[in-house]
Amino acid sequence: MVSLLGLGFLVGMRHAIEADHAAAVATLATKNHSVANTLKQGLTWGLGHTITLLLFGSMVFLLEAAVPEQPANLQELGVGVMLITR
Repeated sequence: MVSLLGLGFLVGMRHAIEADHAAAVATLATKNHSVANTLKQGLTWGLGHTITLLLFGSMVFLLEAAVPEQPANLQELGVGVMLITR
């Protein structure tokens, strides 16, 4: 179990530095002219990711389920659209 959590952590860290996150974070960071506002926005972003991961991860774990590929692909598409239109 610990090795699985460690792998999940490493994959998440890799995902955090991929182009989609880097572009989104850079865009948000350059819109703020205040370090305090940038920090607040970054903490809010991180908290939102953490809560979402804990909620959905807990449900998948407790239900011993797997996320089907088709909905996962649609979610990725939705994220891409949000990044482009925002």
